[in-house]
Amino acid sequence: MPNGKPGDSPYTDVVTHGRDVYSPEVDDLIRELDSMGAAIDVHDVLSEHEPDPDEDALAADLRELKRAYESDD
Repeated sequence: MPNGKPGDSPYTDVVTHGRDVYSPEVDDLIRELDSMGAAIDVHDVLSEHEPDPDEDALAADLRELKRAYESDD
């Protein structure tokens, strides 16, 4: 069972532990969305793309999520 340690989750690895998991663009989008309060939605997007994500598709989904959060302001 995951307990928040490095390697438990790509999301916590990027956000909590500051690790580089994906491409720099994807990692930056994850961190930016986290700072916007989108943690649950980001986690859902990452889960949809596991276990072997196509990083271009993942980046596109994260950019779409970011646009949705920006338009809600």
